Amino acid sequence: MTKKHATSPSMRWWIASACAALPLLAHATQGVTKTEVLVGTIQDLSGPIANFGKETLNGMNMRIEEANAAGGAGGRKIKLIVEDSSYDTKKAVLAAQKLVQNDKIFITVGNIGTSLALTTMPIFTNAGVIHAFPLASARGLYDPPTPLAFSFTVPYYQQGKVIVKALTQMKADRKWCSLTQDDDLGSELMKGVEAQAAEMKLKVIEKTSYKRGATDFSSQVARLKSAGCDTVVLGTTLRETIGTISEAKKSGFAPEFIGTSASYSHLVPKLGGPTMDGFLSSHASSQPYADDASKALRDWFAAYKTKYNEDPGQYAVMGYASMDWVIKTLDKVGPDLTTDRFVQTMETSTFPRDKLGFDTMSFAKTKRLGSEAVRISKIVNGKWVPVTDYMQP
Repeated sequence: MTKKHATSPSMRWWIASACAALPLLAHATQGVTKTEVLVGTIQDLSGPIANFGKETLNGMNMRIEEANAAGGAGGRKIKLIVEDSSYDTKKAVLAAQKLVQNDKIFITVGNIGTSLALTTMPIFTNAGVIHAFPLASARGLYDPPTPLAFSFTVPYYQQGKVIVKALTQMKADRKWCSLTQDDDLGSELMKGVEAQAAEMKLKVIEKTSYKRGATDFSSQVARLKSAGCDTVVLGTTLRETIGTISEAKKSGFAPEFIGTSASYSHLVPKLGGPTMDGFLSSHASSQPYADDASKALRDWFAAYKTKYNEDPGQYAVMGYASMDWVIKTLDKVGPDLTTDRFVQTMETSTFPRDKLGFDTMSFAKTKRLGSEAVRISKIVNGKWVPVTDYMQP
């Protein structure tokens, strides 16, 4: 006969208490404690767009420090965990896995790079981590609607459509050409350009591309010049934009160059000098200046410069704004923070135009992109000057 072991009253109490706690442990939200919420971000801090990554991180940290100094967001302090991708997809994947599996973050915010964000987004969402406001422009980041994904940067597809529409309104007779990065940035942009061109019965007469990280654009510029292009759409980032336009000027080739939000930065005229005057870009946020007409924006500019000893650029604005929208949502949710409550709150949120100049952002169950509108600006005497208001694609 098997001997039965008696269970003491104290042991029975411990077992009952542990079992009662199991449902609470099972429903605990990753990255959330009573006092803290863990936020992750993947930036390029050592690669070809490190200047943009640094700006983005500065903007995010500025807003987090403001919130934490005021008591946090929804009663919790925000802790930001930063990973460097070097603008390399393999490194970005490893960074995403670390943030999910080791750091166990609640939400990832402002991840930079279109191809990188498209590749890593499933790592986050499949693990139940919210993927919020990547600094990346592709339809795949919000379409089809994904419960845990929210975007604000207008995809290059829509930007391409607005570029063709806006420039054709300015001057109808153009010889359209393109030079694009050989990845999702370039392909998405050209799909939009070609869709709008077909709709308006226009044609892109010459298309060239380059591998990410390229530094020599002489052969591409020679092809564009030989084709007689007078309007060149650039799917380029900072360094490649400056390199292409500088090469064109050296060879006596002077078409109208227009880029996207990937090249809309105060660093383009700062690093490229007067050669960049006349360059156009589409964008959904505004480059701030110390003498802006808005006092609120002037004050924000001054606070950023005091903190970081440099002028803020567009990416600083995007970093600050993306974190601001997250903080406002956390405040709305309050102490009872769960992934579901955050998502449901974001789905009913609208963020009006503010001092940073974004178009109104609004979200819903079937609307994961805040706004599709972009505008066009031109570099004039070293400053970005808007030449259109916000336009729908």
